[in-house]
Amino acid sequence: MTKFRRFMERLARGSSVLAWRMARGIVEWLKAGEKISDFLIRLVFLGIPVAVIWSLLTSTTAVMWGFVIVWCIAAWRAAKPEAAVPSPQESSEPAKKDDAPKVLQALRESADPHAHLAVVARRLGTDAAHVREVLSRAGVPISDVRMKGRGVSTGVKAEDIPSPPPSPGPSPEASEPVVGPGQTNNNNTELTVTRCESGVQIISVPDPTNPARTHVKVIGPIEQ
Repeated sequence: MTKFRRFMERLARGSSVLAWRMARGIVEWLKAGEKISDFLIRLVFLGIPVAVIWSLLTSTTAVMWGFVIVWCIAAWRAAKPEAAVPSPQESSEPAKKDDAPKVLQALRESADPHAHLAVVARRLGTDAAHVREVLSRAGVPISDVRMKGRGVSTGVKAEDIPSPPPSPGPSPEASEPVVGPGQTNNNNTELTVTRCESGVQIISVPDPTNPARTHVKVIGPIEQ
């Protein structure tokens, strides 16, 4: 009973779809006329086949049952469930990874002094079209260039090749020693400064070539 109900529900749903398509097509065909006369002519041409089909259906039951069979087949196909379209989050295809840094690095390594797209693509194991797409997104100008020992081909000029990003250095806070109030900045273990009451400063620096030797420099007091 459940299968028969599903069968009838699908026929009913498909019949609604067919009826809606036919009605919309007829309305659009009638509205396509630019003048009232065009509308009347189209209405007459529409009435003629309707009258012929109706007379055939009422004349014999064989034609009527043939029409019913054709209609049921069309309704069944019209009600075919559509395949669900996966959302971007549920898509089985992995998201495209941004490989611009890798392409730019290969571009710099291939420069001699200019770089052909084909050479960069061969280094990355891809095609030149992909390299062109990545460089275009990165804003790198592409033109005809000549590499050393090669002919003229599509590539990037030496002056248009982006420089590598600067390597992150130590922060200023990490490089500057912390000195408390009233203390001298003497964090260098290789240098020793001794201040005398007379104002004389004695600077001691170990000899890097001989650990047993120390270089001593005496700085006299600064006159005020």
